[in-house]
Amino acid sequence: MHKKNQEVGFILLFLLINSVLSSSNVDKCIDYYKSDEDFDITTLQGVRYTVYFWPPNQRQRDRCEVTNFKILSDEETNSANNECSELNLGNETVLQSSYVNSANKSVKLLFYGTGAVKNLYRNCGRIWKYIFRRINDDYVMGINCSSGGRGVLLSKVLPTTSEVNAVVSGIEIMSGREGSLDCNLSPR
Repeated sequence: MHKKNQEVGFILLFLLINSVLSSSNVDKCIDYYKSDEDFDITTLQGVRYTVYFWPPNQRQRDRCEVTNFKILSDEETNSANNECSELNLGNETVLQSSYVNSANKSVKLLFYGTGAVKNLYRNCGRIWKYIFRRINDDYVMGINCSSGGRGVLLSKVLPTTSEVNAVVSGIEIMSGREGSLDCNLSPR
């Protein structure tokens, strides 16, 4: 019995340490990637193309993922609040992102929050810290700090490979990180 209590105690200690370290990593990511800019999520409304990932995905898609962004109505926001007791949207602007993933499943995400750090809601057990950074009029970078700082580059238009490479090479904060195109694009 004593050995079983030690095992349970060890497991609880491991989970506590892991939780603290994970939280610390999220905070480090936020400190590294956030800017003074309070990114306005309403500027993402419409269609965006997912064109680049840091680190690279395991395989490149034939076509770029099309993501539709829309601001939720008050009724839709209330419905989301009712689905999850951990979600407390209040009077915040909520942006819904919807796309079809590589497994051909429809995915809907919610972004909300004020300040440089937003919240990303996937489901009731997954509310992550997320940072958007405007690169220029056509490109926005997203960083999921709850997922090890995974980055994505979104484009308003379907660009060429050379355009994306030029934009990526100009993102100083991502220099030194390995990344790759997410889809086949026209070379020029």
